[in-house]
Amino acid sequence: MTADPKIVLHHVGGRWGNHGFPRLPAFAGDFVEVLYEADIDAIAAIHQARQGQPGELIVVAACLADVDGEALLHIYSNPGLTSLREFGPALARRHQNQFGIDFDFGAAGARLLEKRKVSTRRLDGLIAAPDAPCPPPDFLSLDTQASEYEILLGARGALAQSICGLIVEVEFGEMYRGQKRFQDIYDLLDGAGFEFVGFLSLGETADPAPLGFHGRGYQGQADALFLRRIDSLPVGGARRNDMLTKLCFFALVFGVVELAVQCMVTLRGADMPQAGSYQRFVAACRDCYERDAKLFAPLFSAMLPAHRIADYAAGAGPQQWPEILEGLRQFDDAYLRVLKRYRRYADSEFETLLRRHGLGEVAARIKRTRRRQARDISRAILAAQGRPPRLRAMLKHAVKAMRRAMLGA
Repeated sequence: MTADPKIVLHHVGGRWGNHGFPRLPAFAGDFVEVLYEADIDAIAAIHQARQGQPGELIVVAACLADVDGEALLHIYSNPGLTSLREFGPALARRHQNQFGIDFDFGAAGARLLEKRKVSTRRLDGLIAAPDAPCPPPDFLSLDTQASEYEILLGARGALAQSICGLIVEVEFGEMYRGQKRFQDIYDLLDGAGFEFVGFLSLGETADPAPLGFHGRGYQGQADALFLRRIDSLPVGGARRNDMLTKLCFFALVFGVVELAVQCMVTLRGADMPQAGSYQRFVAACRDCYERDAKLFAPLFSAMLPAHRIADYAAGAGPQQWPEILEGLRQFDDAYLRVLKRYRRYADSEFETLLRRHGLGEVAARIKRTRRRQARDISRAILAAQGRPPRLRAMLKHAVKAMRRAMLGA
């Protein structure tokens, strides 16, 4: 079967017509967006919310779960709380401020309006049916108010065969009665070949208080990003390269550049399709990586000789490390000259490429890290070799010290 050149995004819980994947104008024509909604009363609003937006849209009126059967959909006065589970008492005293409104989770704010009987479907069964409403997902996001774990159980086939990344809303406590929590979802996805990357956002609730008396709230839920491990991809064939390309793209979009590099290395020499903008972008990033000098930072295990292990373990401060890490003395001026190029303020070729495709924040982080690491490595080597710092570096250090003194820091 020929791989679909488009990226298929599935989002379950599409009541508001949105999903968790960033919208990037440079790749607007590359996506098929599939939105699932269990509440049929919300379907018309989804189409209305998406009017005039680019990309192909498929709206599926279905309630996903771990089995094909029937369940009760709990519909609340705040429709964002709609769930297959009953809202619990844990947040009864709490508020969540959004758009200037304090959403209260007590009896009034989370008033149950209706228990509606609905048919449930497994994602695997739905996309495998002869009359499947959509292609299988490359990226899956879930925001279904405590039924995410069960949806993942019903998507084991898609997790194994097509999905390269996920955003899953997770809870740390029991917001809904009997729900699975973050660790359960972490364990399930880890076993399916996915790595937890981090929380994209954290949801806080707080006790009631007047304006001017709010501080930190209580973190109770989050949007968790998971990306596939390369060793869990299907072995061999065009399908593997297609998934590698999509995984590389997802990793770049979310700033997990080291994973993207692993994908680029694995794709070395591969004939990459050029039909989609994201495919051309990944190919350009791979070629850019191939042209780079690939200077690596010194490894601690190689820099610390056996006879200095006790000195390091004795709790020496960072100012003593260059003396203890004797391996730093082996680096010559040729290495330092290459290192100097990584300290330049101008964007690198890779950073320029990212900015041109709307990934400015990712480029900025790479640049900051590149310049800081190159500076710190250079200083450590010079200190280990007993060479005085350059005059320019000394002046910069003096200026920073003066600024700190003036600011009282």
